[in-house]
Amino acid sequence: MQAQSLSAQFSQIFKRSSSFNYQFLVLSRFFIAIVGGYFFTAASTSLLSFLLPLTKSDAVLLCVSLSILIYALVFIYAFYVKSLKTVWISILLSTGTQVSLLVALKDWL
Repeated sequence: MQAQSLSAQFSQIFKRSSSFNYQFLVLSRFFIAIVGGYFFTAASTSLLSFLLPLTKSDAVLLCVSLSILIYALVFIYAFYVKSLKTVWISILLSTGTQVSLLVALKDWL
């Protein structure tokens, strides 16, 4: 009797931790989709507006229009890929690369 109740308690604890783990993974995906997507979109918009061979105002207007699409694609990507580690690494690495390229091209340092 005691062994069954102990087993049931472990089962309940495992279910709670599993539920908490799943909630944390979903929260982490939302965080990288919202915050990481924002920074990725900002970096790509800045870089595209600098690189496009248009007048400055036309390039900015085009890139701001494209930013909605870019942000939506990053948000979808954050939930499409199975591995959370891959999502974090790819979004952070590509954002860092875009910012580094922008810094190098604009000669900010």
